[in-house]
Amino acid sequence: MFELAHTGTLFLDEIGELHPALQVKLLRVLDSGEYYCLGGKRKMKVDVRIVAATNRDLRRAIEDGKFRSDFYHRLAQVRIDVPPLRERSEDILPIARFFLQKYRPGSRFAVDVEEALVGYCWPGNVRELRNAVISAASLTFSSSREIEATALPREIIAVSPGRSKRDLVELAYATGTSRKSVGNNENGGRALAALERQSILQTLADTNGHHENTARILGISGRTLSRKLKQYRQTGSVREFTSAL
Repeated sequence: MFELAHTGTLFLDEIGELHPALQVKLLRVLDSGEYYCLGGKRKMKVDVRIVAATNRDLRRAIEDGKFRSDFYHRLAQVRIDVPPLRERSEDILPIARFFLQKYRPGSRFAVDVEEALVGYCWPGNVRELRNAVISAASLTFSSSREIEATALPREIIAVSPGRSKRDLVELAYATGTSRKSVGNNENGGRALAALERQSILQTLADTNGHHENTARILGISGRTLSRKLKQYRQTGSVREFTSAL
C-alpha cells in the first residue's frame, strides 16, 4: 500500500485496532520514510501523506498500555475531532437524502420519517444511518416514491417525536402519569415533554449538577443538555433544582 500511495495519501482506518507489534513497524516507516518489502533486499523510499482514523479514545488506550504514545504523537500532528452524528443533527437529513438518492433515485421521505430520523440518537453514526435508509428503501413498494415510517427499523420509530397517542398513553402509564392527561395531541405533547424534563432534572440532581455525567447517563450530547436546560430556565421549570444547576 505504501508503494501504491507514493507521492499521494494513504488512509489508515481503525488505527486504534492495530497490534502493538505492528505499531512499532509502522512507526519506523513514518519516522524514516524507508522500508523493505516482505522478502525484499532493496530498501524502498516513500513519500506519503498519512490520514488515520479511529473511534477509540487513543489517550485512554495509551494509559491502558494498548497504544504506543510515541506512535500516537507521530500520527497526531494535525488532529480533527469529528462529533458523533447525534451532536450534529443538522447533518442527518442531508446525509440520509444522499443515501436515498443513491440507492433509490427519485424517492423522498415522508414528513414523519424525517422527524424520526432527526429524533434518533444514532449510536452507530453514519453507518447505521446508511443501513436504515437502505433497509427502508428496500422495504418500500417499487411503485411508491415516498418512504413511509413503517419501513424504518423499529428502534428508530420507538423514539420518534411524532409517536402515536397509544405510545404516549403507554409511556405515561408506565411512569405514573394520568391517562386522561394524554387524551389529545396537545396534552400528549405536553405530557411527553414533562416526562423528558423530569428525567433530565432528576438525573442532574442525582449527579449533583455534573453536566457531563448527566448527559452520559441520559445518552444525549452535552450540547443537547445545555439547550434543554436553557429552555427550562426561560420557562421557570428549574426552580426546585437551582442548587444542582
